[in-house]
Amino acid sequence: MYKKKIKEKIVITGASGYIGSILLKNLTKNNQIFLINKENFKFGLKHKFIKCDLSNKKKTSKILKKINPDTIVHLAAQSTIDMVKLRKNSYKKNNLTVTKNLIDIIQKLNVKKFIFSSTAAVYKGSNSPLKETSKLKPSNLYGKTKLLNEKYIIKNLKNTNTKYCIIRFFNVCSSDRKNNIGELHDPETHLLPIIIDKITKNKKFKIYGNNYNTEDGTCVRDYIHILDIISGIKKSINYLENGKSLIINLGGSKGFSVKQIIKSCEKIIKK
Repeated sequence: MYKKKIKEKIVITGASGYIGSILLKNLTKNNQIFLINKENFKFGLKHKFIKCDLSNKKKTSKILKKINPDTIVHLAAQSTIDMVKLRKNSYKKNNLTVTKNLIDIIQKLNVKKFIFSSTAAVYKGSNSPLKETSKLKPSNLYGKTKLLNEKYIIKNLKNTNTKYCIIRFFNVCSSDRKNNIGELHDPETHLLPIIIDKITKNKKFKIYGNNYNTEDGTCVRDYIHILDIISGIKKSINYLENGKSLIINLGGSKGFSVKQIIKSCEKIIKK
């Protein structure tokens, strides 16, 4: 007879977000999923939902101690760069205090695996492909907070039983068509959903910047499909079973300019 596989307890922070909501729909049913979110959200799920502001260290510690998770996938963060100047204090709280609290609690609880969603914005701007060894020099507050978090994770988890995977996401895009989940932020600042929104509402789309050092003068970005991000997170969880920590880039490895993206959309939508 085969032994029944023990379910892994996985905590997802920021579960109502674009990546979090698609991740929990694509995790294996063999796992026991706990969703921690600052605000209430309904998603038609049977997973355990817990409302908690992770900046409240005492409450967060109590919740995680009760769950006693095997893995924490930390996706909760404020990522809308356009809002930095307006909400600088909340930005630092959501992106620095929260992660610091989690790492401090993880050390005490001896959590096995920790997945941290970082960003390619930690790197210095470059016209060459970025590698994990490329120079780190973020140009905005979002990238700076993520890099500070990375350093805190490495410093405090380096010689512990907790293994970590820091994933530096490039520009995440598209949707999970099977589960009918796409990208919709408020305000929306990402290229593809803005283009689609303008097309469906018959509104003009404006390109900001036409003097970049690129073939057509518009900004070039590396885009990666959301389901490839989900695949990367799932593989990271499995990888950490080997007992080794990891820092890895997750992108499409090919750049596309704003004009190229627009032309592709025009070709598909015929508009």
